Order: sequence, then structure tokens, then C-alpha cells
Amino acid sequence: MKPGTQIAYIPAHANGDPRHSDVEFGFVMSEGRGIHFCRYWKRGEPGMLRTAANSEATPTEYLVPHYSVPQDQVDGCLSNIIRSLEE
Repeated sequence: MKPGTQIAYIPAHANGDPRHSDVEFGFVMSEGRGIHFCRYWKRGEPGMLRTAANSEATPTEYLVPHYSVPQDQVDGCLSNIIRSLEE
């Protein structure tokens, strides 16, 4: 999945249920071997990043595309993060 793709992280114990209480939503920052580095929204606050500075390595097998906020909001977050890394 390319950077900016919105995702749902469905952990193994959720048995594929996207409504499970441990499912997290966010977007892809980059891709590695068998993992994606993702940023996640605060639980119950879509559009508000959970972490200020770090992406989280997430096994690709637990990610599914999922649209949770307007894409322009994700694009703005992604641009701000990239810009801050270049400073």
C-alpha cells in the first residue's frame, strides 16, 4: 500500500472482525518487507494523531484498506510530517 492509504489494523485476536474494540485506524507512511509503517488516530478521535513523532511497524497481514476520514485530511497530515522531517 502506498503512503497515504487509509487503513484499519485488525489484530490477530480480532479474528478479522473490523468492529472489534482493538481495531485501530490510520494511514500508511511507508512500506517494508512484510510490514507497513503506519500512523494511527487516537481512539475515538479520527483525524487526531495518536503519536507526535513516530510511525509504528505493523505486519501487512493485519492491515486492510479502510476509509475513516476525508482523504484531504490524511494528505495534509502526511505533508506536515514529511515537511517536519526535512527541517
